[in-house]
Amino acid sequence: MIRFAAVFFAGSLACLASATQAFAQGDGGIVAVLDVAKVFKENLEFSNQMDAIRQEADRLRTQLQSAQEDLRRQASEISQLPVGSPERKQAEAQFAQRRTAFETQARQDENDLLVKEAKAYYTTYQKLQNVVAQIAQQNNISLVLRFDSAEINPTNPNEVVMGVNRAIVYHYKLDLTSMVIQAMGPTVASAPQGNPKR
Repeated sequence: MIRFAAVFFAGSLACLASATQAFAQGDGGIVAVLDVAKVFKENLEFSNQMDAIRQEADRLRTQLQSAQEDLRRQASEISQLPVGSPERKQAEAQFAQRRTAFETQARQDENDLLVKEAKAYYTTYQKLQNVVAQIAQQNNISLVLRFDSAEINPTNPNEVVMGVNRAIVYHYKLDLTSMVIQAMGPTVASAPQGNPKR
């Protein structure tokens, strides 16, 4: 269901190259790295928003399955009516209207969920940008580059390809991720035991 995340976390080597070139021509300063995906994963507010969206998606999926079953039942009942009879024609017209309304509502519900998801990512990213800007200004950091700190599974070809294509090959004590996670507010790890996070 959640397609926005894949687009959101896609990296761009061209953007990195232009950013690095701009930095090299500037006044200098410190370059740091940030695992944006990890910040999102650890942020409790974002995690709660995603949980709410998943729960709504599950509820809508249940409603969708129930409505589909009702349509199948109605179609079966229509098939029992005599072909060409006024009753069948009327039932078929009602069925077509109901099916069209069902499909329209399903598309609208899916779009609403995608908009909610996009808004959750957007507001969290805006907050992240503000936090990073404050930290960077306080520490004379001129450039913060996105990187992925996740371990690469050598037996998974897709992970290996993605790992080989990472923009950041090496850094030494320049990772702002933990600092940003703390500055963003409550973390998933700090959630009460009665509210475990997946």
